[in-house]
Amino acid sequence: MRRRRFLALGGTVGAAGLAGCTIEAATKSSRDQGPTITLEPVVEGLTFPTAMAFLPNGDRIVGERFGLLRRHTDDGLVRQPFLDLRDQLDLDPEGEKGLLGMALHPEFADNRRFYLRYSAPPRGWMDDGISHTAVLSEFEAGADLTGVVPDSERVVLEVPEPGAQHNAGDLAFGPDGYLYASLGDGRRTDLGEDGEGEDTFWWYDQGTTAQNTEDNLLGGILRIDPDSPTEDREYGIPPDNPLTGEPGRNEYYAWGLRNPYRISFDGDDLYVGDVGEHTRESVYLVEPGDNCGWPILEGSSCSPPAPLGQSLADNPLNVFNPKTWQTQVNRISPYKMCPTPDGSTREFRNPIVEYLRPGSRAVTGGFVYRGDQIPELQGRYVFGDFIPPAPLFTTLRPDDGSRPWPLRELVVDGTDSGRLGDLLISFAQDPEGEVYVLTSGGSEGTGQVRRLAPS
Repeated sequence: MRRRRFLALGGTVGAAGLAGCTIEAATKSSRDQGPTITLEPVVEGLTFPTAMAFLPNGDRIVGERFGLLRRHTDDGLVRQPFLDLRDQLDLDPEGEKGLLGMALHPEFADNRRFYLRYSAPPRGWMDDGISHTAVLSEFEAGADLTGVVPDSERVVLEVPEPGAQHNAGDLAFGPDGYLYASLGDGRRTDLGEDGEGEDTFWWYDQGTTAQNTEDNLLGGILRIDPDSPTEDREYGIPPDNPLTGEPGRNEYYAWGLRNPYRISFDGDDLYVGDVGEHTRESVYLVEPGDNCGWPILEGSSCSPPAPLGQSLADNPLNVFNPKTWQTQVNRISPYKMCPTPDGSTREFRNPIVEYLRPGSRAVTGGFVYRGDQIPELQGRYVFGDFIPPAPLFTTLRPDDGSRPWPLRELVVDGTDSGRLGDLLISFAQDPEGEVYVLTSGGSEGTGQVRRLAPS
């Protein structure tokens, strides 16, 4: 399926039409039924909530895709926005743009700094044909934590996005104090091979973004130091980044990802939920320098099953296409799309979990549960699927370290299907380790934040 329109503006997807889609029982990860849980309402009246953070005073800050940050206290949702970015955003009905990610600085209690990832119009220095700009900015909250200090925005990073889809957009600070940012492969659907027309050969465009670490910052996880700007950048490069000292963009921490929509840390472990294309949804436990294989692989499967242009960055037939702002692969045929890595290349990283996807599905990465309300989930990674009826899954690392990890599906009490009836947009985790789901009914004011609780 050429997609993803279910991340369309406002989340107004054809939820009723998709409700008949089910996840096949035959999965790469074995599946059992998990415990029954309930979902306790925490925040209501939102519009497409995409991210949530917990302030030191106990308040919650919720980001809405349309550009508002909303503050929630014990007395409810505050009418006055914490921050209004609506005039700075670039939105359209067919794409996946908006306010996409948020992370508090590890020393927020002292410096009150936090970071947002949002979509803005193309900048003047970018070439014609760019869809929009992926912006990563720093802001400072006011001393009373009721809003943002005026004019405190510092743009840390701007990335040209060739297309309106596959933007990923999540942010997370690691235990090392560095900021991790996920970017998708920047799929563009309105270009032909020459950059014009409707007969698109988008495999050739996006085929190089996730495997080309020299010419772009797409299709991977970036790791930067926002506290150490340099003369030519508003951030520093951690000295132990995997490509430091090698040709290319040393912001990369991992690559070969299609649309790493949601990421999270559990201690030193970085979990990445990567939205698939035709066959499967995948979750990775990412280590520095990992190549997750897209588009040579989709999850652990050869993708696509047809001879296409070589996707590896060292292909001498690669040419730069100024209309897509990325390297484009000339077609050569035949080419084996799933080569066996040898001693001269990094091996591809296989996912820890993957499930097959008939029709429209999209994994929504979550968190490892560290709370005490549901003992059965302790230490298990909790995640789900975007499309309603949206399942909630858990998985746990096997003692022998093998992959894939076994998969269990939670049962949501009070529903006919045992699943969420709304779009599962994102997850959040509070300082006590409890896990929350951020959902939307697909229209204004139907967004909620709900906490996982025992049945």
